[in-house]
Amino acid sequence: MKKNKEKVHSVVLGVTYKTCPIEIRDALSLSLQDSEKVLKSLLGLPGVSEAVILNTCNRVEIYVATLYPEALRDTLINWWAEFSKLDLLDLLPYIFYWTHIEAVYHLYTVVSSIDSLVLGENQILAQVRNSFLKAQKIGSTGILLNHLFQSAIFVGKKVRECTNIANGTVSIAHAAVLLVQSKIQSSLKESRIALLGLGEMGRLAATALSDFGVESVTFFNRDYQKAIDFANRFEGQSYELKELPSKLVDIDVLICAVRSSHYVLDFKDILPRENKNLILIDIGAPRNVNPDLKNLENVELYCIDDLKDVVEKNRQQRKKASEEARVYIEDAATDFAEWFYSQEVSPLLQLMQDYHQKVGKEVLQKWEKKLKKEDFDMLKKFEHELRKKTLHSPFESIKMLSVAGLGLETQLLLEKIYTKSKG
Repeated sequence: MKKNKEKVHSVVLGVTYKTCPIEIRDALSLSLQDSEKVLKSLLGLPGVSEAVILNTCNRVEIYVATLYPEALRDTLINWWAEFSKLDLLDLLPYIFYWTHIEAVYHLYTVVSSIDSLVLGENQILAQVRNSFLKAQKIGSTGILLNHLFQSAIFVGKKVRECTNIANGTVSIAHAAVLLVQSKIQSSLKESRIALLGLGEMGRLAATALSDFGVESVTFFNRDYQKAIDFANRFEGQSYELKELPSKLVDIDVLICAVRSSHYVLDFKDILPRENKNLILIDIGAPRNVNPDLKNLENVELYCIDDLKDVVEKNRQQRKKASEEARVYIEDAATDFAEWFYSQEVSPLLQLMQDYHQKVGKEVLQKWEKKLKKEDFDMLKKFEHELRKKTLHSPFESIKMLSVAGLGLETQLLLEKIYTKSKG
């Protein structure tokens, strides 16, 4: 049996909407879009054994498993600056780096949506799940991150089931529609609104517009058939992407939610508007619209960071649910810590289990030919139950000692006893 085996620990490096400017988030988000390339590059770093990338409109985060959580910090930060082509000094003020149980607690908070711009939004749970499954498929996860992300997904579901955190309509897209409502001069229902990008965010935006009773919605998408499907579903109009500049002349509001590595709306797409105002709502991550378009006459441009004031009411309404969610998160973090430290003593528990099983087998063999089959079967059942109950209390005590950081001396002593007994 191996003694004093080093353990891998979880760490997270990232930036969020709370402290990091959108320009930096865009660059970091772009750098991580090719998941397979990124994950393979991360696994090539000294000390990194597992990795998962979480890249959303609110945050860009890298989760890794490592034997050297504290020492890895500079290596990981330098790698990210170089990989994203950012100056290290420009990146340093905005990053966070959590290790051990703080990293675990952070992910549980994220997946529960209490760290989201829109408190209670449901997209983050699916985003965490998809990020994990993608990493798992690529082969960049192992025992630690598999357990961490599987437990996080469970926590996210439990928080939504057991609190009112997600009651009502809550999403970035819904907040974007509320922002439109606060900025337009006419009635929202009568406004001519267009959607560019018809993924999950586009679907939520279309649903929100429909719920608000907007009568004229136009859909643009790279896949024209998808635009047609949306137009049929929401009783709007559909156009190919190449028609956007000409049709934009008659649009009051354009909501952009495209997954793209470059701007999908630029100066060439904005034709003279003859004193007609155009509101652009960019909820893409990274951004879909050239930010310099805000300097054009008759054009107003807003991005995800401009939603903060709109969602503050939502945050206050869900404050109690958020506090309830933290109770579940803290319990889950404790459970994770117990699981993590119990891995250290798993070989010892198996050694004890094997020894008692061997003793039981030897005793049973003495009685096998002396008893009737039905009596012997009952004896076997009795031996199994007795062994299970006998070992339960010691096993739980050893796990508790391990969690408390007092397990090494106990472990070495028990290993010595049971190794000799086994021999």
